[in-house]
Amino acid sequence: MDRPEVRAPPHAILAAMMRLSARRGRPLAVLVFLAVLVVTVAALVGVAQGSSSTTALPTKPTRSVSFTVDADDLGGFALDAPKISSPSAIVINMGTGRVLYEWDAYVRRPMASTTKIMTAVLVLEQMDLSKSIRISEKVAATYEPKVWLRTGDVLTVEQLLYALMVRSANSAAVALAEACFGSVEAFVEEMNAKAAELGMKDTHFANPHGLDAEDHYSTAADMAVVARYAMKDPIFQRLVSTEEYSVSVGGRDEPIVFKNTNALLGRFDWVTGVKTGLTPRAEQCLVCSGTLDGVSIISVVLGQPASEVCWTESRTLMEYGFAQYRHVTLLEEGAVVAEAEVPYQIDSVVRLVTATPTELELYKSDSVTASIVVDRDLTLPVSQGEVFGHVFMTIDGEVLETIDLVADKSFEKTTLGGKITYLFRRLGN
Repeated sequence: MDRPEVRAPPHAILAAMMRLSARRGRPLAVLVFLAVLVVTVAALVGVAQGSSSTTALPTKPTRSVSFTVDADDLGGFALDAPKISSPSAIVINMGTGRVLYEWDAYVRRPMASTTKIMTAVLVLEQMDLSKSIRISEKVAATYEPKVWLRTGDVLTVEQLLYALMVRSANSAAVALAEACFGSVEAFVEEMNAKAAELGMKDTHFANPHGLDAEDHYSTAADMAVVARYAMKDPIFQRLVSTEEYSVSVGGRDEPIVFKNTNALLGRFDWVTGVKTGLTPRAEQCLVCSGTLDGVSIISVVLGQPASEVCWTESRTLMEYGFAQYRHVTLLEEGAVVAEAEVPYQIDSVVRLVTATPTELELYKSDSVTASIVVDRDLTLPVSQGEVFGHVFMTIDGEVLETIDLVADKSFEKTTLGGKITYLFRRLGN
């Protein structure tokens, strides 16, 4: 899935250029140049969120100019929301939590094995991955579509987590719950406490595996919340992005091979997880995550009667989410944003250019402010590449990127003879 790169129109750069005169003894910092590019993208582009800087902006700029980049200048956004048949769905930006699409996302529904996202979260926060767990008779008797554990088997927490998140093993959920807090009941209490901590107001867990039970429910919106939280853990990311995992259990002639139940994983390069679910009451469920061109999103589909439709609609929702973003080049590398006359040198100008491109992943309705600030005195000599200021790219006051403003060429210090020549030429004009 390819998305075109968008470049800000040339007039945006031209509108931001100013000429600054500098005389000997007059600091360039007094002539601060600030271009405020209020890129109100009515179809522009929420940024590749999640990697924001918290650098503070310089205060009290002395001069400014602003301009707007129109949606028409960028274009290419998916403006029409997809029509789906699934009873409940949502798409969010993984970095910011921004809701990109929702359909009855706040209606309580059974969520089947997507429950195991919360189970894995608690285990990863509480247990050592290398700890060994002996399988109890209760664990071995847990319902599975295909029996694979026996009483007395010994596996590590890590192996059971792979069984939980790749194979969707119910017995692994029970084994981990018992080992983590002593009993399934105690573990479930902690699941509900964690849900409350995360603000999942319409969620209640009755077990760690997601098999149908009274008082076991969530919403698409809440499942997106826990998935977003879980995906911050690199170990969790590794678990849910694994397509196949094998484990050797004592007494078995062959290793047990787990294949991921997420049919989208491996089919599309941008899919990174997360978890499937299927029970008679919950029907087909899928929490899916993906990353494309620096943008990470999560989709949730609950209650879809047909498995193939669940995969198709999840893909459609993910692609719709990605289509709300564009990779935008606001300033090219080497863009001239300010220039100043070189003291005592006729027709010589120091141009301040961007050291690197200004590139952002932007959401269609974002408003981007670019503050271009010159904060150095102009004194000779000047070296090519010497930093005289910065470009600060912000959205809602948060600095997303800082780019150096540098001199485009070198200038030697003017000699006494050069100054005299300069004065005579000026007098001659």
